[in-house]
Amino acid sequence: MKGSNKETYWSRFTSTFEDKQSYVAGKEIITLMMEESLKEQDTGNILELGCGTGLYTEALQKIAKKIVATDFSDEMIEAAIQKRGNLENVTFIKADALNLPFEKESFDTVFMANLIHVIGDADRIIKESSRVLRNGGHLIITSFAIDEMSFFNKISLLIKYLKTFGRPSRESTKEKTTRKSVETLFTNNGFEISKSKVLGKKMKAIYISGIKNT
Repeated sequence: MKGSNKETYWSRFTSTFEDKQSYVAGKEIITLMMEESLKEQDTGNILELGCGTGLYTEALQKIAKKIVATDFSDEMIEAAIQKRGNLENVTFIKADALNLPFEKESFDTVFMANLIHVIGDADRIIKESSRVLRNGGHLIITSFAIDEMSFFNKISLLIKYLKTFGRPSRESTKEKTTRKSVETLFTNNGFEISKSKVLGKKMKAIYISGIKNT
């Protein structure tokens, strides 16, 4: 495959990505994650990491002054522009979340959905998020949380995932991200946690937000 594994893995599913994700995780948990994000206040200018086809971007646009929505995949960015390029005050661009092309303290909020557990270097993405956030800015992470699920629901999810997406990407198996480990990443990198909760019934997700200490 051309390009790195993390770039090409998800790019294969661009045209049907949202439908596949809904099948594997269920629309209910995705809706809960978006609804929780809409409760955020004072989000200002948002940098979204791993925007995919712009599903969460469309929700965030309701509470943002401006959004720069990024993804490492050319195909995902192209799909996002096709699907949601008409959203006001939203710019879609390709960018590596581990090496962001933005100046220090450029954004009021950094948001990522379903990225922290597949990126392969969770600590680095938090550090990059901190670098581009202004003092007092918000970091918001929401992600599917298989470790919070019952044994039988885990098995069901894994079967659906393998059937739909195949073998996980190399990066997604490098480290295990849990609610506790993500909370630790927040505090170790100078964030004060303002919210940490588990969403959902059968399918679970974590939702953690924090403020960059001045």
